[in-house]
Amino acid sequence: MTSTSLPSHHGGTPPSGILSTSPLNSGEMHSDASNLMYNGEKETDAVDAEVPDNKYIQPPEQTLQGKQEKTPLRARIRILLIDDHDVVRKGMYTILSEEEDFEVVGQANNGNEAIALARQLKPDIILLDIFLGKTNGLDLSQQIQRASADTRIVIFTGVSDQDYLFRAMRIGVHGYLQKSLPLDDVLAALRAVYNGERVLGEPHAITQVLAEFSRLTKEQERSRSGLTDLEIELVRLAAEGRSNKEIASRQFWSEVTVKRKMQDIYRKLQATDRAQAVAEAMRMGLI
Repeated sequence: MTSTSLPSHHGGTPPSGILSTSPLNSGEMHSDASNLMYNGEKETDAVDAEVPDNKYIQPPEQTLQGKQEKTPLRARIRILLIDDHDVVRKGMYTILSEEEDFEVVGQANNGNEAIALARQLKPDIILLDIFLGKTNGLDLSQQIQRASADTRIVIFTGVSDQDYLFRAMRIGVHGYLQKSLPLDDVLAALRAVYNGERVLGEPHAITQVLAEFSRLTKEQERSRSGLTDLEIELVRLAAEGRSNKEIASRQFWSEVTVKRKMQDIYRKLQATDRAQAVAEAMRMGLI
């Protein structure tokens, strides 16, 4: 994954229309939305009215054939950082602030602040840790989705646990990134999420999700077929070329019982013989 490099602004007053925010600590931000603080000043309704919904940066002018030409305006990706570890949160603030296409609009270190800021700021992306003290970040994700439906949530975690990963996918987060990822990969993932993609940060996470998808697909097909686990095992034995006599011996049944059960399998799979039943079970991914 590669990082996009855009022209930078160094020092001075931010371009018109850009809300500039500094790292906030727990003393500067309060959970009550009416007392949210930015840069040490209380936010007012008048400020909300004056700040446009979309903020833009203007790249430097370029000279073409002696004329001043301006490149098209490019929207900044508005990020809300939520992490109870100050080093991680402030570190990400510094990193993102150095990128021309990102704007950190706020920070929070607990669930109440996170929900209040999500509702107030309506950021493009929330970068969210799974654990916020006693608050579970995945539970918080669902509350944030109700408070700011258009915001895309990216889990940013140091935990490798497939249960958290699968739950995150089920509740509809747009990204699941490990804190061990290279910086360029994190930035590229955030840009991809902003552009509508869903992102998993590490190959093993993708493997886990695909394996779970395969399992769920098989479970769905099995449910649709009506076959029991035992019947699927019988089809598997038939696919291995075992005769009714061999299957009967293996299961401690009579051959008559095996024939009867195979007839039930043919009926459920709408097959006329053993070969067709095996082929249909393979097509459905049951064996």
